Amino acid sequence: MKKTDFDLDNKVVQHNDLMKSLSSMDGVTLKLFEMCVSCLDTSVKDLKTVNIRKSDVFAMFEADDSKKYTRFRDHMRRLQRQIITIYESESNKVAQHVAIPSIIWGLSDDNDRVIVEFNSHLLPYLLQLKANFTQYEIGNIRKMRSKYAIILYKLAKMHTWKSSSFTFTIAQLREYTDTKKEYLRFEAFERRVLKDAISEINGSGADLLLTYDKIKPSRKITAIRFEIRRRHSYRDNDFDNPVYIGQSFHDETTVDPAQISLDDL
Repeated sequence: MKKTDFDLDNKVVQHNDLMKSLSSMDGVTLKLFEMCVSCLDTSVKDLKTVNIRKSDVFAMFEADDSKKYTRFRDHMRRLQRQIITIYESESNKVAQHVAIPSIIWGLSDDNDRVIVEFNSHLLPYLLQLKANFTQYEIGNIRKMRSKYAIILYKLAKMHTWKSSSFTFTIAQLREYTDTKKEYLRFEAFERRVLKDAISEINGSGADLLLTYDKIKPSRKITAIRFEIRRRHSYRDNDFDNPVYIGQSFHDETTVDPAQISLDDL
């Protein structure tokens, strides 16, 4: 078995300025980037190279067809071309970096090892973070396909430590999801960026569920207020109707949430 730094229990740890700067990536590229980030040992100051396997990538994307190697190559190349624009909130600066300057993999199918090198300029946003960062287990986005689902999930994780709800203006959401020039009618934006993404999150088996309300002080919708709650079991996918561990589909009784620990999930 060739060495890999990847495991579904790995934590993705990112500075919030970086986390909110990944919207230009498509769903596959974003998921690949998050997968590589999860392989970093955040306690090591200058670590910028991680080892994964092609088979790790195939398992993460549930790819088992004959064209998976060709798609792997194409997605890795697209990841390597990805430029990240980071708006640094503390210094009031903007920085642009190629995220992954180097990726090395074997051409033969039996050479499973992949070496990924991060841009050293990104390391302050990924390693030894003390404040203003977000973390989550990479396995939570395994079933997510769209970048909007991954982005909304990460925004929710950014707020779960301090509140069970959070609010963004429509302008902020368009910036974070890179939809300033897409889905200009709110009905389209709501369907593709909110409804579809939240449905995907809630059906993915991730550790939380989302719902939202529209804030409309006058005739125009100006903001979205999201509500977060913890998922109580794998079958628990309806925000308003919790399903607890040990509860059958036909059982109207519920288990006291206070009796359920994270170890039960």
